[in-house]
Amino acid sequence: MTDPQRRLAALSLFLRIYGVVSVLLFGWLLIGFATRAPILADGGSHHSTLWNELQCGAEPCHVPPMLLIVYFVWGVFFFLAARKPLAHASFLTFTMWANLAHGLLMGAQAATMMDHYAMKWFTDIPYCLVLALGIYVLRPKRQTD
Repeated sequence: MTDPQRRLAALSLFLRIYGVVSVLLFGWLLIGFATRAPILADGGSHHSTLWNELQCGAEPCHVPPMLLIVYFVWGVFFFLAARKPLAHASFLTFTMWANLAHGLLMGAQAATMMDHYAMKWFTDIPYCLVLALGIYVLRPKRQTD
């Protein structure tokens, strides 16, 4: 197996792992959010997995489920990209840059509110930054003519 083939195989495995993690994690969070699971509520053991509360005043918050569904669908597309990474190069490039930007923004926001978001340095932020770095390291390099 040549180096480019090994890189593609490693990228495929990496994307499958992220696909499983994403579908399970964000699927679980979507269900928990929809059912108002007590472990996600303020004071619950998994409350730190959400940026916002389950409730925004008398109404449910709308931002968390929107982000959760986007990352759930993204996870499904990791499986598609894992089968043919070269055919999904633009998806992988977008995913790399979007998650780098998202992770850096979350890092800046968490750093300004460490009393509230310190756990994000062990959850959301590494999820995005490791994804961006993994794709950067494993993606096929462009061939020059």
